[in-house]
Amino acid sequence: MVIGLAVLIFEIRASQHLAETQALVRRGDQIQVAQVQMAISESLAAIRVKARTEGVQSLTDVELYRLQTWERAVRNRMGSQYVEYLRGYTDETSGNSIVESAAGMLPYWEELGLELGDGPFSQAIKKAAGR
Repeated sequence: MVIGLAVLIFEIRASQHLAETQALVRRGDQIQVAQVQMAISESLAAIRVKARTEGVQSLTDVELYRLQTWERAVRNRMGSQYVEYLRGYTDETSGNSIVESAAGMLPYWEELGLELGDGPFSQAIKKAAGR
């Protein structure tokens, strides 16, 4: 019975470690895919640079829509990664990194007219941004 309990504990720990590893790999894959999409986009990179250098007001309606859609997707990916942290699939350093990155993006997202909402990720961003 003691041996069975020890094996069960070992299997639970191994399963938790596997889940954490899979979450970190997924996060890396998501970041890589997003960077590739930005790099190969014919216009998205140019729109983002224009918004950063000339201001969001310089964008056409179509450019603004594309950039808003992109940034929503970025925020959604970050939010999913934060949920993985909350559920214990990634470490505290990863969770904090996601929140700090999002807090740094908050003024830009607000300039784009994107609202955060009230979920746990949004609350963590606001707290990290001192709001």
